[in-house]
This record gives sequence, C-alpha cells and structure tokens, in this order.
Amino acid sequence: MASATTDTATTGEIVELYPNPTTDENRGEYATVTITEPGNWTLTDGEGVVDLPDDRTGRFAATRHPDKTATYTNAIPVATDGSFQLAVSGETLTLRRGDSVVDTVSYADAPESQQWRADREPRWQPAGFEPRAPTTVTDASVEAFVLPDNPAAPIEAIDDADDRLYLAAYTLTDQRVVDELIAARDRGVDVAILVEGGPVGGMTEQQATVLDELTAAGVNVRVMTGDAARFRYHHAKYAVADDTAVVLTENWKPSGTGGADSRGWGLIADSAGVANELAAIFEHDTTWKDTPKWETVRGEIETVEAEAATGSYPQRHPPMSTTADKLRVLAAPDNAESALVERINNTEEELLIIQPSIGDRDYRLLRAAIRAADRGVEVRILLSGTWYAEEENTALAETLRDRVVDDTVPLSVRVADENDRFGKIHAKGIVADNTAVIGSLNWNDNSAENNREVAIAVTDAAVADYYREVFTGDWQAGGDGGGFSVLPSGELLAGLVVVAVAVISATALLAKRWLVFVEN
Repeated sequence: MASATTDTATTGEIVELYPNPTTDENRGEYATVTITEPGNWTLTDGEGVVDLPDDRTGRFAATRHPDKTATYTNAIPVATDGSFQLAVSGETLTLRRGDSVVDTVSYADAPESQQWRADREPRWQPAGFEPRAPTTVTDASVEAFVLPDNPAAPIEAIDDADDRLYLAAYTLTDQRVVDELIAARDRGVDVAILVEGGPVGGMTEQQATVLDELTAAGVNVRVMTGDAARFRYHHAKYAVADDTAVVLTENWKPSGTGGADSRGWGLIADSAGVANELAAIFEHDTTWKDTPKWETVRGEIETVEAEAATGSYPQRHPPMSTTADKLRVLAAPDNAESALVERINNTEEELLIIQPSIGDRDYRLLRAAIRAADRGVEVRILLSGTWYAEEENTALAETLRDRVVDDTVPLSVRVADENDRFGKIHAKGIVADNTAVIGSLNWNDNSAENNREVAIAVTDAAVADYYREVFTGDWQAGGDGGGFSVLPSGELLAGLVVVAVAVISATALLAKRWLVFVEN
C-alpha cells in the first residue's frame, strides 16, 4: 500500500519510486521527482537529505547508484550518500521547497521488482511494464476457427509473410510452425519469437531443440526469464504476419495448433490496426532486460522430457469468414479483466463461458457471471474434465449447486470428459450476446494480474453464432470418461458432469449466499 499528499499549487511532485530491485544491496533503487520551477528543492526519507538541482527543471532520480539506475528510468540521476535509502519494509518521503512541504509519499512493503507511479492505477506495477489501453478496429475481415478441427488455419495465416513475422508463445514445439518461421527468415522476412522460459513443469527437451534450430537459422529467439521478469508467465499466444494477426487460446504445439488434442478457439484478422497493436505489444515485451536471446541463457535453463500428443479428430466445424463489425485487442495485466467485467455486465440475453478451470470461487469474472444470471441472463459454463482439473471443477459446480434456493433463473455448469470431438477443453473464451472473446486469459487472479495474456473481442453476430454453435455441440457431447450429471434434485445422469444451478433474485439472499461462498 502507498499514499500520497500533494500541494497542487506547487511546482514539484514525487512521481516514481523503485525501492526493491532484484539486485544485491538493492543497487539501482531510486525516487524520482518532477520539478517545473527552479528553487531550493530537497528530498528526504527522514534520515538522509538529497539536495536537488536548484537551477534546472525536469525529472530527477535520487539514487545511491546512478550507473545502475539508468537501466530503469530516463530521469536525470542525482547521486545521494548512504544515509538516503529506500526501505523495502516501508518509507515516508518528503519533497520540500525551502521550508515548505510540497509532496509526501508513504508506502509499506514494496513489492519486489515493482515501481510505484503517481499517475497510474494500480500504482505498483512491474518495472519495465507500460500498461496499454484497449485498441478498437472496425469493419475488419476475419476468419473464426476452432481446434482440433482446423490445424491448418494458423499455419496458413503465417505462411506467406513478406515483411514481418512475430510469434508470441507460452510453449512452441509444433514443427510445422517452426518450418514456416525458418522459411520466412530464408525469404528475408524480419522473424522474431518470444517464449516463456519457465513454463509450469519446466521447458521440454523438444522445445529447447526447436529454439536451437530456430537460432541456428538466424531467427531472433527471445526468452522471458529471470528474477526481474515483468510477468509471472508469458502466457500469450498470438502471431503477426505483415498486416494479418492470429490470436489463439492454444499453445503452438501438437496438442494445440497441431490439432492432436485440445478444444481451442482461434481468430485470424486481416487488419493493419490489429496487427500493429499486437506488434507494439510484442516490441514492448521483447525489448527489456527480462527477454534475453536464447543463446545467452541456453545453459541456464533445465529441460524435462515430455511426450507429444498424437490424437486425431474430425473436422466438425470448418472455419468461417466474414467482415466483423468491431474488434478490440485486450491484454493482461493491462486491461483485459476490467474489459471482460464490463462486457459481462452489459450482457442482456446469453453468456457462454468456456475455461479449463476457474481457479478462485470468488473470482471477479465468475461473480460478474453470477450477477448476469441474477438479472435474467442465461449463463452456461463449460469446464475441463481432464485428470488435473476434474476434481476442482466438479467441486466448483457442486458449490454453486449448494448455494441454490431458487430455480427461476438457471446457471448451468458442465465438466466435460474426453470425447470424439476433442481430448480436453483448453479454450478460454466467452460468447456474450453478439460478442465473442478469444484469447489466453484463464479465469484466475494470477492470469489477469500477473501474466502476460492477449485476447481479442469480436463484436459481430456471425462470429458469435459460430462460436455459439461450437459451444453448444461441446455442451451436448457425451463423454466416455466416466462422467456424471448432478441436478439440484440430486438425480444422476450419465455422460458429462452437469450441475444446473439457479441464481437468487432477492438482493439479501444473494449477499447471504456470497458471504458463505467467500468464507468457504
């Protein structure tokens, strides 16, 4: 937590703090002030006093280590003595002009490798991270597709790049994708990729081999890694090929883009506006110190063995092309969660949600979905029944059922087993009336607040109907994996894990139910 008090009539302000860098002895810590009128300016932490320039204006960073501070800020460094130090456990800083207090900032427990800034919310954010607002484009040609039905779609979207080809990945082992990247590099295309350096379970030997192959071919391979990483995981899955953009829920590997396992959603947009926004995100993410070249960290990253998926599934849903009314590029932790809450809050008729799991039963988007059901929106949630998610997803469904006291407005949850349509649910999307959202954002706090995620919201009736049809087919599909159905009456049915629940209309009952929900 941090608080600030500023005399707005004055001409100086404390604008940025970096108390807890991931360096020995916190080398590189600083406090930045903005001065718009020369004068007798000082900055103090209660123990040391920094004399700021009295004949200049601008941004000045008070620091014990000016050479290290230049890595984190472009403010003019002002060297301090050892008595001025920013405590990780908390500090109060005071900016004075002569004897007058101009600005005061207090904080407690500075987060590691995060900067405090006066001009943004939340004020603590990772060092090197510049939040972006959503970008909106209208009347764009798009192709909606799903996996495992259409593994050719993401390849065809990138196979004829002439100028630039950027690919963002959590994991990358699909050899078809690798071949296209190398072929583009051989044609003289500017090719670059960014992958997560420490995915859950570790980087596979297959991926390390792929990154070696790409590097040897001259591809610019970047890896997000290290203690100062701006994001807990680089979890985004997208590509930019000239003025074409691809946004996926799936990883660039056989089980995802290869069509060998997962149910996933994807969208291709022939739009310079969308492609340029994703390229800007890519540039932001690949030009800081936490994304070194692969060859410089190859020896530091341990690898694990893993088997590639080999499943085969029919094409039940071919791609669908149309001109979409509106596209909106979203990113986390920048803006995606708040944009989705707003979208759900404005849903009037139907809300379809597909997620591998919902990690927190009090999660903000889940609560927004329940509020939607409470006001009469039909809400259906489809979750994965794969071995590592079935228990928690079934528990969530049963928790929702147990809170029901009124069946006037149904909220239905299904936990889908493996079937002849897909191996497991890995898609992360919604259909809210005539808007579909496709992307990498999982419904949990870590994904929304700490990871790099990318999604695209498409407002168009034809696109929404396409994903609605896929969702409905997946919802209705039976499973051979030993699933079951639970209705509010307690009756059991064969097939999928189903819990049909209803949301209470009365405000008092809703508040009471959510109190129990949070406590549990």
